[in-house]
Amino acid sequence: MSKKARRGGGTSLSPGSVFPLWYWLTRAVAGFVWFALFTVIVFSETAAPWLILPLATAAFVAPVMRLALRWWTRLRLRRHSPVVRDRIRPAPTDGLGATVRFRRDAELRVQDRDLVLRDVGGQEYWLPLTGPHAVTSLVLVRDRAGTALGAELRGPHEQVRAVLSWRLWFGGKNGEDGWSRLRQTTGLRFTERSLSGKAGWPKGPTLGAQPLPESGRDARGLSRFPSTIAGVSSTAVMAFGSFFSIAQGLRIEDTHPGAGMAAILMGALGSFLQAAPYLGHQLSSRLWLDRPAPAQTPTESVV
Repeated sequence: MSKKARRGGGTSLSPGSVFPLWYWLTRAVAGFVWFALFTVIVFSETAAPWLILPLATAAFVAPVMRLALRWWTRLRLRRHSPVVRDRIRPAPTDGLGATVRFRRDAELRVQDRDLVLRDVGGQEYWLPLTGPHAVTSLVLVRDRAGTALGAELRGPHEQVRAVLSWRLWFGGKNGEDGWSRLRQTTGLRFTERSLSGKAGWPKGPTLGAQPLPESGRDARGLSRFPSTIAGVSSTAVMAFGSFFSIAQGLRIEDTHPGAGMAAILMGALGSFLQAAPYLGHQLSSRLWLDRPAPAQTPTESVV
C-alpha cells in the first residue's frame, strides 16, 4: 500500500490490519445478538426455537462475512489495474531453497510511476519512480573477486531503498533477461561498485535482504489472509459458536424438527466455511507451494 493510500488519499487494496466499516458493523451487530441470546439460553436453560434459530443465524454470519471480506478484497485488487510496463520474476540459482511459492508470488513490477517489490507473502512495497522520494539509481554490487552479489535500488543521497540478491533474482535460467529488462524499463541510472576489505553485503536490515522465509511454517504465516486484532481468539469464538448451534439444534430436533435441522445445518456449514480456507491454504502450501522449485538450467552469465 502506498503512503498516499495510508493517508487516505489513495486506494487501499488489501485489508491488512484495517478492515472495512461494513465488515466491523455486521460482525459487531451479529456478535451482540449472539452473546445476548447465548446468555439467555444458558442461564434460563430454555430450549425455545425462537431463541435458538436467531442464535444459529447470528453465529453463521461470522464465517460468511469472512468469506465476503475475501471476495471484496479480490474484487478491489482486480479493479485496480495500473499500467504495468513489465514484470520481472525471480530466476533463482539451484540449491538456494527457493520454493514454488517464491517463484510464483515474488515479483518486481515496473509501473508508470512506481517500482513495486512483492514478497513471498504477497506484501507489496511501492517505491516511487518520480518525485522527491523517488528511486534514482540501480547499483550492481560485486564481491572482491568480481562476482555479482546483488543489486541496490537507491534513492536521493544514495540511500539504499531495497536490495535484490543476484543468486535469487537473476542467477538462474532467464535471469539475465530479467536483469536486462529491469534496467531498460525502469530507466534508472546504472552504476557498479565492488566491496572492499571485510565488508559484508547487505549492511543491516534492508528491504529485500531476506526474501526467503526461514521455514515453510513462516511462509504459510506470511501468506495467509490477514486476521483481526483478536487473532486466534476470534477464530475460537467462531468455532464455538458453530458447535453451540449444532448442540442446540440437536437439543430441539425432536420437538421442533424444522428449527432444529436449520440450526444444525447452519452450524455445520459455518464450521465448513471457517475451516475450508484454512485447510485449503495448508494443503496447497504443504503439498505444492512450500516445496522446492523445479531445477532450472542457468543461462550463461554475461554480467
